[in-house]
Formats: sequence, C-alpha cells, structure tokens
Amino acid sequence: MGLKIYLPLALVAFVAATTGADLFARTSIGGETIANALNDHLYYALVQWLGTLFLLMPFVAVAFICAAVETRARTRSAVAIFGVGMLTLLYFYFVGHQDAQHALLAQRWTAAALSIGLLPFFVGVPVVAAAVVAGVIAAGIDRRPADLVRD
Repeated sequence: MGLKIYLPLALVAFVAATTGADLFARTSIGGETIANALNDHLYYALVQWLGTLFLLMPFVAVAFICAAVETRARTRSAVAIFGVGMLTLLYFYFVGHQDAQHALLAQRWTAAALSIGLLPFFVGVPVVAAAVVAGVIAAGIDRRPADLVRD
C-alpha cells in the first residue's frame, strides 16, 4: 500500500479529528449553528496555522512509520498499526474538542486552549512512539516472505 495510501487516509482522519470533532463539539455543546461553527473553525485553523500543523504532525508521522514498516513487515501488520494509531488519535482529539467546549462554557479560557493545544504533545508523541515500537516488533515477528528467504 505504501505512503500513497497511508498519507491520504491520515489526512482524512486528521480532518475528521479536527474539523469533525470541533463542529460536533461546537454544535452539540456550544449550541452554535453548523455554518457558524464551520466558519469559526476554519478561521482559527487558518489564523493559527502553526497550531494546525502541530495537530497534523502525529497523523503524518504514523503514516510515514506505517509506510516504512510495510517495507520490512507484512501489510497486515502495517495496516493494524495504522488503524490503531488513527483510532487512538481520533478518539483523543474528539475528547479534547469536547473538553475545550465544556471549558469555554465554564469560562476557563486557559483550559479550553490547552485542551486542544497540548494534544500533539500529550497524545501525539506517545502514539507515535507506540507506532515505532509496534513497527519494530512487527518487522521482527511478522516479516515479509521475501525477507525470510533472504535470511
């Protein structure tokens, strides 16, 4: 499958994790209309582009790791690592956006900002580290048949 598949899927997961989760949180918790929530989300995503890039990095890193794992291990291992990584990131990004909206309603501005702003560090770094460890294990245990013949 390679990076040509993993990277677009990671980008779709990123959009779902950020835009989708933010829209859901803004409409269900904040009581905003979908149009207003989408407008605010896009505005802040573009104005704070560096923060958006930081939010994107774990998704891209997992995609690159899985593409690298697939060169040494079977595709099923890389797909499993990718799936678990993406689902973990999706879950925690969704929860982060929910927490941010609850904090905004309680007028805890710092907590609202940090609920999302620290996600790449407190969630992304461990997920990427786990993907690396799982990739190394998969490359050792679930090797591609061509690697078994060469050894």
